[in-house]
Amino acid sequence: MPKIAARLVTGILAAAFSAGAGGQAWKPTDAVEIVVGAGPGGGNDNTARTLQKLMQDARLIAVPINVVNRPGGGGSIAFTYLNQQTGKGNLIAVTSNTLLTNHITRLSPLSYTHFTPLAVLIREYMAFNVKADSPLAAAKDLLAKLKADPGSVVLGISTALGNINHIAFATAAREAGVDPKKVKTVVFKSSGESITALLGGHVDVVVGPTSISARFFESRQLRVLAVTSAARRPGMFATVPTWKEIGIDAIIDNWRGVIGAKGLTPQQIAYWDSVFSRMYKLEEWNQDVARNYWDSAALTSRETAKYLDKQYDVLKRALIDLEMVRH
Repeated sequence: MPKIAARLVTGILAAAFSAGAGGQAWKPTDAVEIVVGAGPGGGNDNTARTLQKLMQDARLIAVPINVVNRPGGGGSIAFTYLNQQTGKGNLIAVTSNTLLTNHITRLSPLSYTHFTPLAVLIREYMAFNVKADSPLAAAKDLLAKLKADPGSVVLGISTALGNINHIAFATAAREAGVDPKKVKTVVFKSSGESITALLGGHVDVVVGPTSISARFFESRQLRVLAVTSAARRPGMFATVPTWKEIGIDAIIDNWRGVIGAKGLTPQQIAYWDSVFSRMYKLEEWNQDVARNYWDSAALTSRETAKYLDKQYDVLKRALIDLEMVRH
């Protein structure tokens, strides 16, 4: 597995040298596109629209900013599009663990090494959701149903088999002695679509980010059986047990970050480092982090490259252990 951390560090140092030697700084002259590999209403879309609003309101970027949804293929359509835009610094994409898991499970030939890592913004945890009137009143009821007949449970996830939502469910099931491969699994193009299917009674349980569950949980349209954090989450989720409390070792988190096209110059990378560094200091950003039940990560491009190197190895080991890697 080729690594890019060292190459990116060299690029950033070169940018600093160039600036010090009178090199011209870069900034976008065309509209910025924030590409999302899922439909509206999902976790990555929510993150992208948060970035768009903050960057516009705080005037962090002088040109127009557009969110472009390119759903399909578990994010592969968006990644393929971005991969074709070599050197275009005005195009960025919001991404998550799915970029890595799609490559590990061979759903996509593209991985983080085909792009320019720019930032890891936040981390968040997954909620196990059922309809408010579901007979599955607690996590123990879900486990009992799975143990009695795994095929009787219909799981909804987005946006690809083997992604972090699927890993979270499979980990909890495996820890309870259930083969996750026997569970009927339906894949949706966004977390919003999977919640809609849940509310419509088309699936029994949906695993997805707490940020998406929140408003449906608050309006009592759905019930959250458990979350994948090590300790209970704040606010409305304080009443929801963790899998750890229930005796299931399923502590799983997701991250959301930003990548650029391959071939970005050191000056382009430095520009985005500056934008995100200023954004992290905004009161509005930190309010959004709390409102969405996120944990701030605030990694620079150099830190992001190193982080993705490690995450790829961690996720690959998890997927192999769960027998979710194709041979």
